[in-house]
Amino acid sequence: MVQKAVPREAIEKIAQEYGCSYEAALNAWLKADNSFNNTIKELLGSRGAEQDKQKYGVVYIPRQIKEHLDKYVIGQDDYKKRLAIAASYHFAIVKARFSNEGVLGKFDVKRFRKKNTLIAGPSGSGKTYCAEVLGDLLNVPVHIVDATDYTEAGYVGKDAEDMVRELIAMAPGENKQEKAEFINRYGGLIFIDEIDKKAKEGHGIGIDVSREGFQRAVLKLVERKLVSIEDPNSPAQQIQELVNQQRGGTSSGKKSMINTENILFILGGSFQRVNEGMEHIVKKRLDSKSGRLKEDGSLTIAGFGMEEVDAKKDKYRNYYKDASEEDYIRFGIIPELVGRAPIRAYVNQLSKNDLIRIMTKTEDSILNQYKLEFKLFGIDLDFTDDAVEEIAHRAEKKKTGARALVGEWETVLTDFQFELPGTNFAQFTVTGDICRAPQDALLQLMQRSPFADFSQRFKSDYGIMLRFADAAIKYVEDYAKEHGMQVADVLRKLLASAAALNYMHEGQEFTIERNMLEDEKYFDKLYVEWHKKQMAENG
Repeated sequence: MVQKAVPREAIEKIAQEYGCSYEAALNAWLKADNSFNNTIKELLGSRGAEQDKQKYGVVYIPRQIKEHLDKYVIGQDDYKKRLAIAASYHFAIVKARFSNEGVLGKFDVKRFRKKNTLIAGPSGSGKTYCAEVLGDLLNVPVHIVDATDYTEAGYVGKDAEDMVRELIAMAPGENKQEKAEFINRYGGLIFIDEIDKKAKEGHGIGIDVSREGFQRAVLKLVERKLVSIEDPNSPAQQIQELVNQQRGGTSSGKKSMINTENILFILGGSFQRVNEGMEHIVKKRLDSKSGRLKEDGSLTIAGFGMEEVDAKKDKYRNYYKDASEEDYIRFGIIPELVGRAPIRAYVNQLSKNDLIRIMTKTEDSILNQYKLEFKLFGIDLDFTDDAVEEIAHRAEKKKTGARALVGEWETVLTDFQFELPGTNFAQFTVTGDICRAPQDALLQLMQRSPFADFSQRFKSDYGIMLRFADAAIKYVEDYAKEHGMQVADVLRKLLASAAALNYMHEGQEFTIERNMLEDEKYFDKLYVEWHKKQMAENG
């Protein structure tokens, strides 16, 4: 009997709309689905299969993969090279195994050692992004998961096998069996991010369910394991099994399982920890070897007062690349899992120069994205070199890699994205000065005073129009110059407590004098006096 995966949501919707039983809805869906499939096959014949053959299953050599990654990921050559090797050879084996190519028969190899990869390095340096770009090239399902979302099987939450079922859901196909067959034929890739968060800390006795237990669950997957394509604990699957049993069928079989041997696993993480991160572990191990020869040819001899000099050099050194199996094990990754990831790589902390190249040299540059967004509203956007350098400088200080770029650009461009569409502006150039004082620049561009803008916002929020005395305006402008701040930011800082006027019912207008700005507690004191007066009058 041929088994068929049943979408729970579709059956429940049919049962609800037609007021029938679940089994009646199931039978109706099966008949309709078979009719649809037969019609498609009659119309398309084998053409769809031939197109799939051309579209999927292409094997790229490592150099081709790395050249593709180079278009999107700046630097990280070691990681891209090792990832290219792992992917190229893994998917070549998958194709050869499925197509029964004659070359396999010439070698007495029954079980292939998979090129699973363990990658370490700072956050935001391109670990997961490389995997995403790789998946686009290979045209296979790529599932990036966060290890912290999963537990060991049998406990509350998603278990490790769920990530395999989630990968199946991403594959082409009309049902789960076809999706699983696609992965069996062409392979897939699962990137388990934050694997370091599942590392066992300290030297506690026993298995930590949320950490070591999860690692052992993943251990079974990364090599080869049969996994049910249906969640055995889901209500829909339990109903399906009952229906199969009533019809004399079985609830299990090869078609309801998938073997993970064709899935390439990449385990990644920053391996940072407050007490003893990976770099600290590696550095401690290397420094313990008295007389070790360093990369620059110098010799380190303990006890000769070179610690301060070494500390300055170590600021820019990446210790991840020196990490050995024993370092990963000491960090808390179980030995068996480290052994199942024979390829180990690292990424470097991104420098200001790297961040500039990411914005200007990659094919999916964030600058091009912003240009597109503004062009949709008829505005030609451009960036000067000093603007790009300013944002790269800020992002580097955040120490969160390329992720910081989006946040920094949004801080600069948010008000422009709101104000410029719908105006007569057809061109806008972002400069370094605009990046340093975006709100003042916008108000100047719109020929609006920062004082008038602040007053309008205040009125919108609290219903009170603020007027500024000339002396108050001069004080704010002098304060901004002295402290290197935007006028808009100075107003927000000095008038942070002015919202108290809303509770004191000060009427429709209020004039800001210089003395109010000079005393940061002015409005707090004003509110206290008002409150005392109210208490006295009501007492």
